[in-house]
Amino acid sequence: MQKIVITGIGTANALGLDVPSFLEGLQSGRSAIGPISGFYTSLFRSRLGAEVRGFEPSRFIDPMKLRRMDRLSQMVLVSSIEAMKDAGLSADILPPERIGVVIGNGYGGTSCTEEFFEGLLMRGPSGVNPMLFPTTVPNSAASITSIELNLKGPNCTFCQKDISAEEAVIYATELIRKGAADAVIAGGGEELNDVIYHAFDSLRVLSPGRNGGCEGSFPFGRMRNGRVLGEGAGVLVLESLKSAEKRGARVYAEVAGGAILSGRPGISSYGKNPVPMVRAMEAALAKSGISRNSVDYISSSANSTPDLDELEVMAIKKFFGQSASDIPLSTIKPMTGDFDGMGGVRMIASVLAMDNSFIPPTLNQHDPEQWFDLDCVPDKSRDARLNNIMHLAVGNGGSCACLIFKK
Repeated sequence: MQKIVITGIGTANALGLDVPSFLEGLQSGRSAIGPISGFYTSLFRSRLGAEVRGFEPSRFIDPMKLRRMDRLSQMVLVSSIEAMKDAGLSADILPPERIGVVIGNGYGGTSCTEEFFEGLLMRGPSGVNPMLFPTTVPNSAASITSIELNLKGPNCTFCQKDISAEEAVIYATELIRKGAADAVIAGGGEELNDVIYHAFDSLRVLSPGRNGGCEGSFPFGRMRNGRVLGEGAGVLVLESLKSAEKRGARVYAEVAGGAILSGRPGISSYGKNPVPMVRAMEAALAKSGISRNSVDYISSSANSTPDLDELEVMAIKKFFGQSASDIPLSTIKPMTGDFDGMGGVRMIASVLAMDNSFIPPTLNQHDPEQWFDLDCVPDKSRDARLNNIMHLAVGNGGSCACLIFKK
């Protein structure tokens, strides 16, 4: 089977506006979560989030074009520019018809959507800015990236809640294997705005949750009581190993296997059945050709919610058995926040961990649950040689994904 490798990475997120600053944040164990400043939260129960601050897309994009882009598209495009430069790839090196774009996000450019419909309701059709309409659809980020980078290969968008970015990467690898593209920009992102934040707050899924407590992100801990939202984008340049070697490109890692499964826990529940996650791990490992004993690190999807953290631990123990406690795992969500398309940022964290021989820490590990007995690399990063990484993602509603990154 044709090997698919990562030759470029790019990100703009709350912990780092580019790859070097993101790497520094991961290694130092710094959190980007703090009080929301981009919109008013005084009427909400929740006040925290991980905002992308100091983002200056005009350094990369014509300011006249920026006026026509939503914030998510700006972050995805800037990340894609960084990733393409990192990969040494452009439409001049490969035919533009052979380079695709596959992006995952949960809601698209919500701030522009809000502005468009607010204008429509308050002023009628004649009072709406028509330039906003193209940004109200979830596929605007993938489309704008293709247009601005002159990429004419397959263009797709995935909206599958918490596994949107992972689904994009898995699909991108299949496009390359089937010969539909030579290279694909793949990943995901999400943006914060007051409408989305208000909706999540009203549903009581954000910390401090329905039962109250201290607001924050406390994965696997007794204080966990809901998600803390974050924003940002992360994309990877994928291509066949043969193409990378022909170009003399640097290879970060191989995407050795990927699988998507689903259960039936309910429309907004993570559920309590670990079997779909276990099956996803089984399928991804089978495709990768490595054994479960060869997994060096697990990138956890735990997000400080009562259900997901325990569900993931159950699945890991069921799959790895007695060796589960020997495999280090961590979640970066207490540093970057958690939102549907943010899996792109998490996958870049895994690539950086492998490339720089360290494991990012799980912050706020002061009072773990009694049932939690895994090695979560608490509070400080750990030096480690990583040859095989298992990346997990679980969405409320029952979808789950597993990817294997191989050195």
